Amino acid sequence: MLLIEKLVKSYPGQHGQDAMLALRDISFKVEEGSFFTLLGPSGCGKTTTLQCIAGLEHPDTGLIQMGGKTMFSSRENLIVPANRRELGMVFQSYAVWPHMTVFENVAFPLVYGIKRAPTQEMRTRVLKALEMVELGQFADRPAPLLSGGQQQRVALARALVHAPRLLLLDEPLSNLDAKLRDTMRTEIRNLVKSLGITTIFVTHDQVEAVSMSDQILLMRAGKIVQQGSPRDIYLSPNSVFTADFMGRSNLITGVLDRSGETARAHTALGPISGVAGPALKPGASVVVVVRPQGIRIASTSESSGLNCFKARVQNMNFLGDVVEMQVDIQGSKLTLMLNPYTAISVGQELTLEFPPERCVIVPSEVPSSCGPLK
Repeated sequence: MLLIEKLVKSYPGQHGQDAMLALRDISFKVEEGSFFTLLGPSGCGKTTTLQCIAGLEHPDTGLIQMGGKTMFSSRENLIVPANRRELGMVFQSYAVWPHMTVFENVAFPLVYGIKRAPTQEMRTRVLKALEMVELGQFADRPAPLLSGGQQQRVALARALVHAPRLLLLDEPLSNLDAKLRDTMRTEIRNLVKSLGITTIFVTHDQVEAVSMSDQILLMRAGKIVQQGSPRDIYLSPNSVFTADFMGRSNLITGVLDRSGETARAHTALGPISGVAGPALKPGASVVVVVRPQGIRIASTSESSGLNCFKARVQNMNFLGDVVEMQVDIQGSKLTLMLNPYTAISVGQELTLEFPPERCVIVPSEVPSSCGPLK
């Protein structure tokens, strides 16, 4: 449905500085009806990518196609204006008109847009859109009198009222409180999936990305770092950056001792067997990524097995649905997430098992935000 090829976008430098390269050869494809998320930290290029798709920014080079139709091509010197791309867009600020009623806000694209509708048809479509977002009873209410969550739904209804071929969502949940964000995550995904609308969602929140997406494109410094399903990216990161950004991880530095189907790294804890990409060769500096939820407490009979280590519990935090536990293994500090019914106390000695299929070995790098590796 959406094809992006070799997109490059730069911005002029200020005060004599060199130009800033915001996008560096970005290429990806979004299938019809997919909920596709652009994820990454501030400044990674995700919003710039969305704005190029929308036609609000023009790339330097590349190709953008929607439904087989070219919207931008540097080779053909073709730029289709934003108002002719048949898109719906919800901004971070909602952009709800304060001097209009809820009905008038949602009707705006049908009254002033390219695809204008007769009065009766317009009214029918607006009321249907409001019913979809459960705001039918608020049609005549002044928009400023709505709550933040309700204004967000008005913006969503306005984006959907003209049946766009593609829906673009630019961090639409960031201004909502935590509880409302949880509710709206589910409501937005269920709504767009029921309508079959291809959706591009921009966020810096990995919880939003994992819970809502069919596919995630993780970006960093204008480049694509990894693309895949939420499960694949979370459980099989291809870099320290991905592991660090997509949730908490234990990062254990080492040197690759053996490659192949069952790789092995020599670390300060001892040898750790795990899963590694084919590009990694023996002798390479690596990091073993182990999620806190992936570590098991081994029985006494397993204490000398593969990837089993003696540990001492240093700290425990009861968080309700999980217990967060810090342990010491030969001077290295690791974190575990356990079932809250687990009966363990501070100071207790344990044998921990790192199942090889849960240990992902990636190339070594200095992560952007996780501090020194242990």
